[in-house]
Amino acid sequence: FWRSGLGKWDGFLELNDVAVLLFTSEFQLHLPGGPYPFPAPAATAFVVASAEVMLPIFLALGLATRVAALALLAMAIVIQLTVPDGWPIHLTWAAMALGLITWGAGRLSLDHWLVSPGGSAR
Repeated sequence: FWRSGLGKWDGFLELNDVAVLLFTSEFQLHLPGGPYPFPAPAATAFVVASAEVMLPIFLALGLATRVAALALLAMAIVIQLTVPDGWPIHLTWAAMALGLITWGAGRLSLDHWLVSPGGSAR
């Protein structure tokens, strides 16, 4: 997600033309009766590119881990609907996200430090 997200930006809060073009003409949702174009492609590209950069940072820090993993799981599901042949890697992403949602980030995370009384380990 991180590398994909970084590739969509030209500068701070400045999406490159390719990112918007992908969501405008290339990417489509493969749902029954479809495929269907993404709604509001420029806004969708911005939200996706932002999430692809921010959510991996949250995971690396162990901050809001379960929420970040849930958001990445949702993204993996939408990516699966966009690229149906990519299920082996998408299934791997989903499994990793489900593990983080279930068990959390662990003791070496900001989540653990923030929840612990006084910031000390339990």
